[in-house]
Amino acid sequence: MAMWHEAYLGKPWSGTPNPPESFNCGELVRYFYAVDSGYSCLPIPVPDARNLRDCVEAMNPSYFGLVPVEGEPQDKDAVFLSKRRMMDHCGLAVIDRGRLYILHCSQRGGVQLSTPGELRAQGWTGFSWWRRPANG
Repeated sequence: MAMWHEAYLGKPWSGTPNPPESFNCGELVRYFYAVDSGYSCLPIPVPDARNLRDCVEAMNPSYFGLVPVEGEPQDKDAVFLSKRRMMDHCGLAVIDRGRLYILHCSQRGGVQLSTPGELRAQGWTGFSWWRRPANG
């Protein structure tokens, strides 16, 4: 049985994405919530995701209507990742057979599934978990 995240795997990264054909990390999260829960927000206000400064300024969980997670992440929760002090990457929790993975879109690999340990090894030191409210 296919899991929800499999339709996204392998899609390419683009500085100017065109979902569902291509994504950047923020557009992956935005598009997923629009399709999964009907939560619609405007595209991420970054003309070109290759401009890291614009991306860092756009990394705001409230843009997606998210609230902080208390406790363990659940399937389809959003995660905002940081190197040093700045949130500059995001993705979605995938729980498969009790194990946590993160679906994310990187410049080097497109949409992929990584473990938190793999992302830490790439230098992502901060993980901040967020969730769509049940009534939202």
